Amino acid sequence: MVMKMIRTIKQVAKYVYETLGPGHEEAIYRDAMSVELQDRGFTVKTEAPVSIRYKTKKGKEMIVGSGKIDLYVTKANKYAVIELKTVSRILKENSKKTKEDSKEYHQLKKYLDALNVETGVLINFPFPPKDEPEIIQ
Repeated sequence: MVMKMIRTIKQVAKYVYETLGPGHEEAIYRDAMSVELQDRGFTVKTEAPVSIRYKTKKGKEMIVGSGKIDLYVTKANKYAVIELKTVSRILKENSKKTKEDSKEYHQLKKYLDALNVETGVLINFPFPPKDEPEIIQ
């Protein structure tokens, strides 16, 4: 079921990028993704808050900040975090940089950890335009 969820998220991202084209702000793509995912039976929360916890050396835990998840989606008791970007490329072509080297991927991982969710997808709607969005899971 998780693979089907990821496949659907990728299909929606491609459709949104084909339909809207490049050059929009992240919020435009977020709202279009939300509508499309809801049309496909997902429950979607946009800009969902997530608390960033910190544990001191002495073991004291506290919330030190918060972030906002672009899209937090559920379907059939499966959860996924979708983080959206609108940059030229996250992973440059012909580069030795891997997804683990990118700030954007680490941001997604931190949100997954904070929510105790295993499935996350990083989607970049690039500008200058490419044939399709950059999708990293």
